[in-house]
Amino acid sequence: MNTRILVSAILLCSALASHAENYFTTILGKSEEEVEARLDSVWHHFFTPADIARYDADGETSVYYECPDGTAFVMDTGNNDVRSEGMSYGMMISVQLGKREQFDKLWQWSKRHMAYPADSAWDGYFCWQCAPDGTKTGGSNASDGELYFVTSLFLAAERWNEPAYADEANAILHKTMHKNGAESGVYNLFDRDNRMITFVPDSMGYTFSDPSYHLPAFLDKWARCATSDRSFWAEAATAARRHLAASAHPATGLYPDYSLYDGSPYRWPHAGYDTSMYMYDAIRCPMNVGMDYNLCGADRPAQADAMRRLLRFFKDDGFAHGHFALDGSGASGGYSRGMAGANAVGATTLVHADNEADRLLAHEYIGRLWDAEPPSGKYRYYEGMVYFLSMLHVSGHFLLDF
Repeated sequence: MNTRILVSAILLCSALASHAENYFTTILGKSEEEVEARLDSVWHHFFTPADIARYDADGETSVYYECPDGTAFVMDTGNNDVRSEGMSYGMMISVQLGKREQFDKLWQWSKRHMAYPADSAWDGYFCWQCAPDGTKTGGSNASDGELYFVTSLFLAAERWNEPAYADEANAILHKTMHKNGAESGVYNLFDRDNRMITFVPDSMGYTFSDPSYHLPAFLDKWARCATSDRSFWAEAATAARRHLAASAHPATGLYPDYSLYDGSPYRWPHAGYDTSMYMYDAIRCPMNVGMDYNLCGADRPAQADAMRRLLRFFKDDGFAHGHFALDGSGASGGYSRGMAGANAVGATTLVHADNEADRLLAHEYIGRLWDAEPPSGKYRYYEGMVYFLSMLHVSGHFLLDF
């Protein structure tokens, strides 16, 4: 990549990341006070310390549980376990809202129970699944967890003027990018040849990826603040943008849950379902695209085009279903509040479109998110965390520079 273009892209992302539009205010006419009150309500909905004995009770809302030792965890209430995804999401939400106490409690639990020991080939990575008592129950990692852990730590260092957080983020990057997979069976977090994130950096998962793990705005952040590999992270951000464009279906805009590095859908034989479809992970892709559009602006025409296809598809489906083959066939499942959130973030790419139809489409999605209540009950965790992150994005409260 041309060095001058690379530097310009990084500077553009840095400039834009300090300012984010509050679309609830500019599009829906909500006051700043209304938006702040809504976010405060959602925070208390999900992060009021809860009783572990009631995690699956009807009407229960929180996913945040505090421990006697001063740590805390975010629980996947649908499976009664703790995942690196949820812990890193909780840390990101906490740092964006300035909740240092909760941030530190979650980070301490993650380091104490999820981090692999120094004598492990997995040193630097975090176990993707633990029991609520901290016992590791899943092997390997889930690579999106490291993405959110590292980025939230860099942001915490800036927000609270504490360099130790950045030191920990840089240590994770150093360890996870200096593996010798041929000897240990544990590979780098990112493939250095194609500059893309691995699904899981082991012998079963390092040859393919997951579109929802592609977070170009995060990688641009690393290109500005990591102590090493800055040019690599900038190139990885470009590769992530290209992957999000390549993996979106040319007609429907739908993403697969898993993909090969060229963007084509991939059905992993070890999964319990067809991972080449739009099912679970893929709902996050519009959130990633909208985030990058707003905070970096490096690939806006392609991003708006992909979101236009996807948003029209769901509207034509009547917001009825949540699972599809990529061509839109085989509809099943329900349209979730997590999808309402992520799609609203994707819709911000069309807010200032040249044609009225696109603008009205964007307004509808943003309005639908505002009207959506946060989920409660046993299965509130995953769609709830995506919903909360989306509320931060659309309200302009998700920043990558403080």
